[in-house]
Amino acid sequence: MGFFSFIQEIAMDLGTANTIIISDDKIVVDAPPIVALDRHTHKMLAVGQTSMLMHVKLHVNIHTFRPLLDG
Repeated sequence: MGFFSFIQEIAMDLGTANTIIISDDKIVVDAPPIVALDRHTHKMLAVGQTSMLMHVKLHVNIHTFRPLLDG
């Protein structure tokens, strides 16, 4: 090989409870797979832990869903 190694190892666990991404033996992402969208503009408002907090509360303009639910 040469002086520089550009190989990076990445592992992903796309679970329904948590999504975990590991890069070079370090956890980069550990968050719940949940997305919050604005019902009128369909723009993404939040993902992960922030959208989980929105999921618990009821708001007429925000729709939360789990894209990985049931496989």
